[in-house]
Order: sequence, then structure tokens, then C-alpha cells
Amino acid sequence: MRSLIVLFFLYFFLFISFFFLKEANLKNDFYIYIEDGDSLTSIKDKLADKNIFFPSIVDLTFFLSGRDELLRKGEYKINSTDNLLLISYKLYFGKINFRSFYIPEGAVLSSYLSKKEIKNFCLFKGFERCQLEGLLHPNTYFFELGDDINILLNKAFNRQLEIATSNFKKNNSMLPIKSIKELIIVASILEKESCPEERSIISGVIYNRLKKEMKLQIDSTVIYGIDNFDGDLTRKDLRKKTPFNSYTNYGLPPHPIASASESSIYAAANPSKHNFLYFVSKGNCEHYFSENYNDHLNAVKKYQLN
Repeated sequence: MRSLIVLFFLYFFLFISFFFLKEANLKNDFYIYIEDGDSLTSIKDKLADKNIFFPSIVDLTFFLSGRDELLRKGEYKINSTDNLLLISYKLYFGKINFRSFYIPEGAVLSSYLSKKEIKNFCLFKGFERCQLEGLLHPNTYFFELGDDINILLNKAFNRQLEIATSNFKKNNSMLPIKSIKELIIVASILEKESCPEERSIISGVIYNRLKKEMKLQIDSTVIYGIDNFDGDLTRKDLRKKTPFNSYTNYGLPPHPIASASESSIYAAANPSKHNFLYFVSKGNCEHYFSENYNDHLNAVKKYQLN
């Protein structure tokens, strides 16, 4: 019995040593895809095309464990630095490769989704009016090759709605807005206008102006309404009539203008209490705030015109 145990450990040691020392000698990374019904034999054929060959002990190990017929479906990434041990480990334990999909904070929908993808998701949700701007939570999402993108987008949609709903319910009686949609609109403006440190202050400015029925006069809303904006906002642009021009229209724009982060939604629901009605950029993500128009004009001369 003792000799069998010693033989087993010797065999195991030689087996592991072989794999640790045996390199696959790959020139480049590559991917293999295991489909439903694929067996170890068919996968070995795919690997053989890359000059990767396993000894018969691998077949025995997979066979005894039943893994030869229960391989995890999905995409596997084989790195050029992988040895045979690591490759067999990935296959045995189903260590598939996950891809990532990134929704940036402050991004417009068309920068990360095609028109077809937007339309398909609206059909998936059963929306009569396909307006998704600002309604997908900015984050990195992981998925498997072959996954339905609508499922992924639905996670982003539900997360954004969850965050906005929670913040709106806690503070809706204190805000001069009437819906979760309007909260997200304010949050999207904050995302484009400021860094996190000043968002609550600018949120207060927006609500102060809304309460006084003043035009918001915020550049980022104007820019959103300009097709193929070249980066130079002119006086002509400020006079151009679009639904998003807050210099010519009262109230909030008709829908969000960007993907709003959680911090922006929080700031939209938790504005600072002050009497500021104006702000102008000082550069480096800082603004100068004013309570009256004369002070604002002086700030514009100091920080913008000069």
C-alpha cells in the first residue's frame, strides 16, 4: 500500500513538473471557442493546428473526472506565454475569456452605440419612443462572446433608473423638478459642466434659475443641439434655435445630454443652498460664482476675456 502511495506522488510530481517545464512555444495570443457538444478530442484538434499537443495523461485526467464531455461553452484566450499546465487548467475549470463594454461618463449615446444597436434595444424594451440618451449607467460591463448585447444594455438601463429613483424619492419634495427624467437631465448637465467637487453648487445654480424662471444659459446644452460641433462655440450658435439651446428656451432641455455618473445624479438631487445665479469657468475645473449679473460680467472679463 505504501509503495502505491509513493508511486502515486511520484507520478503526480512528474506530471506537474512536465507541465510546468513544457512551454507551448506560441508566437502570438489566440482564441478558441468551445461550442455546445464539443468534446476534448475536438478541442485538441483545434489546438493541434497551433502545434499544441497534450500527452495522453491529459485525456485520462479529463476522462476520469468526466470533464471531457462537460467542457464549459465559451471563448478561451490562449496567451503566448501560457504553458501546457495553464492551458489545460483553463479548459478543465472553464476559465473563459470575458470581454468588456465601456460606457464613459459624460459620453453621448452615439459615441458608443450604433443606430442599429439603439433601435434594437428600444425594440427589446418595447419603447414606442426611442430616446436613451443619459439612461444607461456609465460603467464597464463584462460579457461573454455570443451574449445578447440587449441583456448587457438592460443592466446599464436598470442601474441608472435604480440610482435616479432612489435619489429622487429621498429629495423630490425639496426639488423644483417633477420627475426622475428631469433629475437625470439636470445630472447630465452637471456631468458636462463641472468636476465632482463643484457639482452640488452648480446644481443649486440651476435650481435657483429655474425657480426664478430664468433661462439656464448653459453652453453644454447648446453644444448638444449642434450637429458636428467643431469645438468653437460662437454667438451665432448661442442664437441658433434648437430644442437644446438654453439661451433661447426656458426650462430644462427635452432630454439628457450625456451619460450621467452616480455622483452627478447625487448632486442633482442634493443641491447646495445658496443665492448664486451665475458661474463662469476659471480653468482647471473651477468656477467663479456670482449672485448678480454685474458681478458675473466682471468675472467673465477677469477669467474669460483676458
